[in-house]
Amino acid sequence: MNEKIYLDKQKFIEGRLKEVEKNLIDNLDNLPNEELPFMENHLRAFYFEIYYLLAERFYNASLILMGIFLEIMIKEKLFLDGVKDDELEGMDFGKAIIRCKSVLTQDEIVFLSDKKNKLRNQYVHSNKMKISKDIYFPGWKIPIEKLLELAGKVKAGEITEEQFRTKLIEGIPVEPISSGELRPVSQIAKSEFEKENAIPIFLEIDKFVREFSERYFKPK
Repeated sequence: MNEKIYLDKQKFIEGRLKEVEKNLIDNLDNLPNEELPFMENHLRAFYFEIYYLLAERFYNASLILMGIFLEIMIKEKLFLDGVKDDELEGMDFGKAIIRCKSVLTQDEIVFLSDKKNKLRNQYVHSNKMKISKDIYFPGWKIPIEKLLELAGKVKAGEITEEQFRTKLIEGIPVEPISSGELRPVSQIAKSEFEKENAIPIFLEIDKFVREFSERYFKPK
């Protein structure tokens, strides 16, 4: 029989509401509280999808949407300049940036290119090894022979699991380990990166989006 995500729907909802409340209390003060400048409704709705994902600590999903949001923003600018939807839908982010070089400032192009390379490409393609590159955690490089030997002793009842954990790192120095040396570190490093950087990255994008909207979307 398959296990259920929840057994009592009402209790599950109550638990989620408490968790959401705590996350909102913790995170809302770190997010912008000024109303957005004028922009099309679909852009506004997309912005707040990211906003509430961040407020509720869905950092990975919010980072993916940030890159997509920037792409949609500049495609909206191209549309206003006369580029048809059929052509826009055939462009990826990089091609849209190239197409915008004659209508955006150099600073805007640099910002968008940086976010395409560091954010959009990495997260949409789930490049966790690149995202976690140069992030280190303290750990122990345990020889496989030692691991197998001690695991065998646990199985034979010669030592307990607690003794196994103690003996496993006995005599082995702690040293920094990256995902390049141990692949499972990549997911831990990626998660830590997201917790620390998702909101600061969003604040950069928020500033860009507000200035961009004032410059290009404000009704004349």
